[in-house]
Amino acid sequence: MKKEDKILISVVIPSYNRADTVGQTIDSILSQKVDADVEIVIGDDCSTDNARAVLSRYKEQHPDVIRLLFHDKNMGLGANWATCVKACRGKYICNCDNDDYWHNPSKLQIQLDYMESHPRSNICITNHRTHNRTTGEIRECKAQIDHSDIQKSMWGGCRFCNATIMYRADFMKAHLDLDEFIRRRLSLQDWPAWVILTAYTDIDELPDSTATFGIETVSITRPDSVERLARRYQGDKEVCRYLGELFPDKFPFTDEMWDRYAAGRLCAKAFDVNDFAAAKKYGGGNPDLGWFKRICSQHEWMFNLYIKLRRLRKRQQK
Repeated sequence: MKKEDKILISVVIPSYNRADTVGQTIDSILSQKVDADVEIVIGDDCSTDNARAVLSRYKEQHPDVIRLLFHDKNMGLGANWATCVKACRGKYICNCDNDDYWHNPSKLQIQLDYMESHPRSNICITNHRTHNRTTGEIRECKAQIDHSDIQKSMWGGCRFCNATIMYRADFMKAHLDLDEFIRRRLSLQDWPAWVILTAYTDIDELPDSTATFGIETVSITRPDSVERLARRYQGDKEVCRYLGELFPDKFPFTDEMWDRYAAGRLCAKAFDVNDFAAAKKYGGGNPDLGWFKRICSQHEWMFNLYIKLRRLRKRQQK
């Protein structure tokens, strides 16, 4: 029997930069104590740091486990992930982003045992930790999902870590149009996948804590400027448009709805980073802002006064 015919679990790492953390991610997977053949499929989306050299060294050290997909041009996170999933050969598929890691060496065995003994289970998750890489603080977190309407829970802001998830591959590939993720160059991979898949299945929760979510100072989900947040929302807009096309009754989407939502969030970010020009651009006439904040966004002296008062309030609260 060929090795690829024996692979039971595929682990996907969509890689872009993070040369300083991706080694920890890979080591945590290689350290798993699991009675199964595992492959690690890594897609690098044209990293601009030293990540490709790091990945190549791991490939040289573990040629039978690691498979590298080096893209010639930047695809976007969702497309990169979907390309990796299409290449997976395992019965089960797991995610681990390149700034997360598995702190529980039995993570795969715990989920494999559960999935094998529950053939109707298509997706399972566990509890997780967060690791603030700036302060070093590590906190335990419990997964939170509203099972009364699982799909709406996925849309509205469920709380669990992408790195804890295990999918049944045949179910996942049957219900996700991975080619569409690639064609649209979706900017996100995990959230739209959950929204789509939970139209057909629930998610089972296991009590173990297995994965650590790395909180970076600056990342795709934590941009440090209004300009970067605006670029992120442009990508998120296409994700929501796609989901709106798939589920128009449940998640209606229009450009006007999105632009109004994004303007409110961008204006709030402008106040957070003391960017008056951006506050004026996104705050004027936005009904989602309170009247006082809306006025402050249009007059620089009021904007500066608002910032000073907020800083004073925060100091008093400490």
